[in-house]
Amino acid sequence: MESTRFFEQLDITIRKLPHQKLSNLLAVIMVVYLAYVSSTIVWQLVPVESTNGSVTVPSYAPASNSSSSAETDVTSLLSLNLFGKVNQQKPVVKPKVDNAKSAPKTRLNVTLTGLVADANDPLSKSSVAIIDSSKGQNTYGVDEKIDGTNASVYQIFIDRVILYVSGRYETLMLDGIEFSTTIPGTDNKVDRASLIQERPAPAAPRVEAKEPVDKKRLDQRENIELSQELREQRQRLFEDPKKLLDVIRIRPFRRDGQLQGYRLSPGKDAKLFNEVGLKRNDLATTINGYDLTDMQQALSVMAELKTMTEATITVVRDDASIDIILAL
Repeated sequence: MESTRFFEQLDITIRKLPHQKLSNLLAVIMVVYLAYVSSTIVWQLVPVESTNGSVTVPSYAPASNSSSSAETDVTSLLSLNLFGKVNQQKPVVKPKVDNAKSAPKTRLNVTLTGLVADANDPLSKSSVAIIDSSKGQNTYGVDEKIDGTNASVYQIFIDRVILYVSGRYETLMLDGIEFSTTIPGTDNKVDRASLIQERPAPAAPRVEAKEPVDKKRLDQRENIELSQELREQRQRLFEDPKKLLDVIRIRPFRRDGQLQGYRLSPGKDAKLFNEVGLKRNDLATTINGYDLTDMQQALSVMAELKTMTEATITVVRDDASIDIILAL
């Protein structure tokens, strides 16, 4: 009877307890207990420094079913890639082209209108190709992507550019030069003597005028300030050929499929262009007697540009032929 009354009293007491607070208390106790157990395990794994300075590694008893020389096999754990896989993808490396002659003619709708090439190093960072694409005319160095295409410049020779297009190499010839597998020079080393042949007589401008073409002359050699500025500008261009289009823009001009010369227009800075005596849309036909419509002669004059002390540029303007003479 008394035991029955005791349990009834206990039941009433339990019902009066605040269950929410009791649950929170039990949760706190469990967290503290788990933290204690975790810290105990960690400290058992950490080496303990003994009094004599040596490090004591905690010993543990091997399982009864394993041998005393058993070692932990982590290979299976690593194969699980618990922390993800490291991206070991290697960068795309362009295959080397041993012989530029093997690169076929490109089918890209681009035009090589000019270039500044190191005759002995087609990979030179100082070489520049002037290329017309759907995005306009621009200068490109080795390894630079051509605007509006998936092609980049790989090598620059004196008469062509080797392009890297979607995993293959293609040849872009200088405008006006027919594609061939013959590259001037031997083993990619250009013999300048093969380019600079006996200088031909100045060629007559290839224009069809209704009346005889007048001949005019503009001699700027006495303009000391202009000559100094031209020398400085030429030096800057050889140091950084990409700035060529800042000074002048060049486009081939054809009539009935035949190259007549090169249309000239000022670049971003028209000051020097105007001071020289040039005007927009002047048609350049010769430089120092070299016929620019003949690619062999055009290549010859390009080989002389760096050492040239005077330049006579013949342009056609309004059916008149004008010789502009400059001191360099």
